[in-house]
Amino acid sequence: MIEQGTYLKSKIYDLMNLMINDESGLFEVGDLDGYIDKLIEKACIITIMAQDALQGFLAYYANDYENKVGFISMLIIDPSTKRMGYGRRLVEFALKDLTMKGFKKCRTEVNTNNIKAINICKRLGFTYVGSNSIYMVFEKQL
Repeated sequence: MIEQGTYLKSKIYDLMNLMINDESGLFEVGDLDGYIDKLIEKACIITIMAQDALQGFLAYYANDYENKVGFISMLIIDPSTKRMGYGRRLVEFALKDLTMKGFKKCRTEVNTNNIKAINICKRLGFTYVGSNSIYMVFEKQL
């Protein structure tokens, strides 16, 4: 029997590796194994599976109870299932969970070149609140 964390890690690794190597430059992770281990250990992860294939996942943090701010860290949808509403549903689920846990805001960072993700943030009611050299920061009141 495969341990749940190992199984999930392999599925997430395969999907993230596909996105990182798609030559768009929109997804970059220096230490993919370390990043996935951190997500599995510390983040809340929601997955969409179909016939043992990972269609998409969202990782978010619900651990800043002092400021009551959640953080969406990663949203990846398999390119073969784009435009099926999976990304929107995953984000909506995470926002409801954060609200139920008493969080007041949710933030996320999006690569400044990732126009699709920027538009998704805007459609889901996130507001641009700042940027650095690589990322735009968005926030949504819960």
